[in-house]
Amino acid sequence: MSRSVWMLAVALLATQAFAAPQRAAGRGVAVTSWVQRATTSDLMQETNALSWEAMSNRPVALIETNYYTFLPGEPLQVRITTNANGYAGPVTMYLYWENRTTGERRYYNAGAGALLPAGQAADLFGSTGAPVPVVVPNLSDFVLFGTGSDTVNSWGVNGALGGSIAVPAGQPGLYQYVLEIRDSAGRRVISRSNAMYSYIEQSVPVSGTITADTTWTANRRYVLSDFVGVQAPATLTIEPGTVIYGGNTRATLFIQRGAKIVADGTNRRPIIFTSAQKTGSRSQTDWGSLVLLGAAPINDTRLGTAEAYLEGLPQQPQYRFGGTNPNDSSGVLRYVRLEFGGFEIERDQEINGLSLAGIGRGTVIDHVQVLQNKDDAFEFWGGTVNAKHLLGVGFADDGLDFDLGYQGGVQFVVMIKRAINDENDSNILTESDGHPQTFTLTPLTNPSVYNATAVRQTNTSFGNYGAVIRRGAAPRFYNTIITNSRKAPVTLRDDATFNNATAGTLFWTSSLLHGDFSDAAFGSSDRAAQTRDFLFTTMKNNRNADPLLAIGSLNPVTSLMPDVTPLPGSPALDANYVSQPPDNGFFEQVDFIGGVGPGNNWVLSGWANFSDN
Repeated sequence: MSRSVWMLAVALLATQAFAAPQRAAGRGVAVTSWVQRATTSDLMQETNALSWEAMSNRPVALIETNYYTFLPGEPLQVRITTNANGYAGPVTMYLYWENRTTGERRYYNAGAGALLPAGQAADLFGSTGAPVPVVVPNLSDFVLFGTGSDTVNSWGVNGALGGSIAVPAGQPGLYQYVLEIRDSAGRRVISRSNAMYSYIEQSVPVSGTITADTTWTANRRYVLSDFVGVQAPATLTIEPGTVIYGGNTRATLFIQRGAKIVADGTNRRPIIFTSAQKTGSRSQTDWGSLVLLGAAPINDTRLGTAEAYLEGLPQQPQYRFGGTNPNDSSGVLRYVRLEFGGFEIERDQEINGLSLAGIGRGTVIDHVQVLQNKDDAFEFWGGTVNAKHLLGVGFADDGLDFDLGYQGGVQFVVMIKRAINDENDSNILTESDGHPQTFTLTPLTNPSVYNATAVRQTNTSFGNYGAVIRRGAAPRFYNTIITNSRKAPVTLRDDATFNNATAGTLFWTSSLLHGDFSDAAFGSSDRAAQTRDFLFTTMKNNRNADPLLAIGSLNPVTSLMPDVTPLPGSPALDANYVSQPPDNGFFEQVDFIGGVGPGNNWVLSGWANFSDN
């Protein structure tokens, strides 16, 4: 590879799916200004014999577009963040555009200054069949395609590879850019990040109440204004790949009791609820989020029946939940992302990432992510719903908040605490409560949770416990990993809660609870000695040991590509300590502790997002 300046051709390569970037007139790109070619010494550190699954220090990669949806004429920009993360070997870098529907892939080559023809592969800096090894560059929000004169819809920076991408008219579709960091030969992917986006035909404002069956389609974007309700018996169906924006801070979607939402996405076409701000300007509380209200049992009888109104909201019929039907269905949430929400209804009463109030087991919840929310990631107020593959990243309060007699099952959970959104009273994995006033009301808060991983960023002064169990709750946790909580990994409180432990209705076993269990790690309302005795004497299979996760130490860089897979030799892979869940048609059999096991990294499979702004 020459160290001379590469000049990009002024060209626009249009296809049915993509309009290639144009270079600003007279603009050149000095590749060595942001990427350094690997030296002979670098090549000697090659570790091709190692599988990337065994690496705790593989490079971090993140690729982002300025928005997720584009009307014709709107500028599409692309930026990347990369970090060596201690990885010393040479790599090759690949950038390609992909049609998410058909799978068509076209590689971008800096030498050609354009996308290559379909079926022709090349790395970013070399040529077909001859990839150029480079040192992993440490870049933060580095713009590849962008126009500096546009500061409204874009980042106001000229791209290193060219100008903003011109969005063509009459070509709606679902696409993505993918950044891959591979080994020096370009054969094995070490790190990957993808940025999904859509070309659409229309922007649709949404307000008020939806009273009839309605379908939202992926060739449009939907912009919520204030509180939007779906009223019984209507069903809101959302096509895979559809993007919904919160148009103002109060924008929140309520699925009322008796109504349904069918948001059934896929790994390559998730359904995204997000901030209306451009990437880089987003933050928690940009909008509300998604609230489901159902008719399954709860333990709140303050209204004279087993019903309640959602906290912080007016006591009006549309905000009422609970009932007598454990099999109630509020629809389907599958491959759904909920980003940058948490509007504060009133002081200390924010909308959670996903609020599940009295939701029945007829509802399907699988692969749901909450990103950068102001309050809890997921809150379950009673109900019987089962949920699987729950991912929380950068939430401000608790990961899983259980209360009012929740009795469902949960499996495969990953909770990632970032310092930028953390609060002092937050708990990484869970805050589990019974009833707020009468701790012995039934049904007890008694969920069964299998396989969860909860980690917190190091060296921060915020955060609370890994888990707090109180107010007569009786959850059952199995195969969990908690690490780096500021206070004790787990604490139990009050007589009602310890009575449940004594009675055998509260379990916490087969877990790696890594952290400080000394008296100093507990607060004045905690019972340190009793908690230790319960976790490590009454329960036989808990250990206070480093789980040895691939992510290593969670920090602002590693949280952009959070790999919580246990490394070879991790105590999480000792089958003698693993609890098998019941064979009830919902839980899956496992041979590992934690939310992610070797060979099935559902967190990093492409559907989720790890941007921090």
